[in-house]
Amino acid sequence: MSQEYYSVEKETNLGTLNIGLNVFQTIIVETVKSMEGIYFEGNTIPMPGSAPINVHLNKNNQVIVDVAILIDYGLNVTTTTAALQNKIIQSCFEMTGIKNIKVNIEIKGINF
Repeated sequence: MSQEYYSVEKETNLGTLNIGLNVFQTIIVETVKSMEGIYFEGNTIPMPGSAPINVHLNKNNQVIVDVAILIDYGLNVTTTTAALQNKIIQSCFEMTGIKNIKVNIEIKGINF
């Protein structure tokens, strides 16, 4: 499988900037690990390119992120997932400068 890249368009003649989608996966792993009460299934840290994180580009060069998580019992699902979506978008922006990101969250289960 070949590496996919997000191409950053700049108005300078310095050259091309391509960011590998695995860079986004690494940022997302660290972001999820930093959130209280949110885990990956099996409480393991996924390797780039593997589930439960999928990063791809749509036809408009928008970064689409799909993240599957477990959430602690007692946490408000809506509030917690919205906070995770915002934190992923913010972390990716801080590290790459890219704002064109959509984050989809799938809750695989409740952690008791």
